[in-house]
Amino acid sequence: MWNQNTPELSALSSRTRAVAQYLKNQSATPMSSSLEKLSDGLSFEKILNDKPSKICARMFYETLVLKNCGLVDVCQKKSYDDIILKVTPKLSKDQFLV
Repeated sequence: MWNQNTPELSALSSRTRAVAQYLKNQSATPMSSSLEKLSDGLSFEKILNDKPSKICARMFYETLVLKNCGLVDVCQKKSYDDIILKVTPKLSKDQFLV
């Protein structure tokens, strides 16, 4: 369960927690078995490749929520470029459970 001493984490929806767990799992996957993992993070474009626009919009929103909580970092070099996601140490801790 989330650390109850951190109100923003305990208030996350189940969907947001599921996206956080997915990103955490993908970042822990070895490089050779994960196409969406880059040397410096996860490729948002490759994670959402061939997904319906509804799913893409939902994932984008949940990513913004996670960024706001400090659980992921996002980097986009220029407009309309791929977004690179990096899991922060706050999310990487063993106490994170969905």
